[in-house]
Amino acid sequence: MEKTAVQRLAAVLRTMVLIVFVLNLLCLLFVPGMAVICLDRDTMADPEWRKALVWTLQERGLLFVGVVCLGGFRSLLEHAPVGVLSLFFWVCGTCTALILWQARSVLDTILGGNPFQLKNARALNRAAVCCWIISGVALLRLLWWLWHDHSAAPFFTYDALFIPAFLMAGLLFQVMSALFHQAAELKEDQDLTI
Repeated sequence: MEKTAVQRLAAVLRTMVLIVFVLNLLCLLFVPGMAVICLDRDTMADPEWRKALVWTLQERGLLFVGVVCLGGFRSLLEHAPVGVLSLFFWVCGTCTALILWQARSVLDTILGGNPFQLKNARALNRAAVCCWIISGVALLRLLWWLWHDHSAAPFFTYDALFIPAFLMAGLLFQVMSALFHQAAELKEDQDLTI
């Protein structure tokens, strides 16, 4: 049986989703080291440690990125900004991985030629919950940052953008979940009448 244009597109999207999923999981390993590198020197109690990590990444390249990451784990408990930033990125990265996994599940049913299933409605509902978690964690980080820095600067960062963007994405996934649920019920009723 020849694949439709939608199924060919779903196959390409599924491959892209799997690649991004694997890269997302790999990036989660590098969160603490990159948090150390990204933070300002003034926030670090040991600027020499930060300089060593930056030098390792810049001079040695990706071969020694693992050293940077493992070194970043040391800073998680010692420096509150590193810990908060790392926790934020881990939660967001984990939720993003779950969203990608749900997308893979939906694309699999499209490739199978039967997209209107309750399984897809549940997958989209889980993706909505993940979006809302990202939005909530961004709000918590924004509030923590406001409390920690005592300035309005956090309102002009990506954290402030994450809150409404992922809130709306969650609502969109919720609407799509309801549509897939209704379509699956209609399809089931139609199959029973025939």
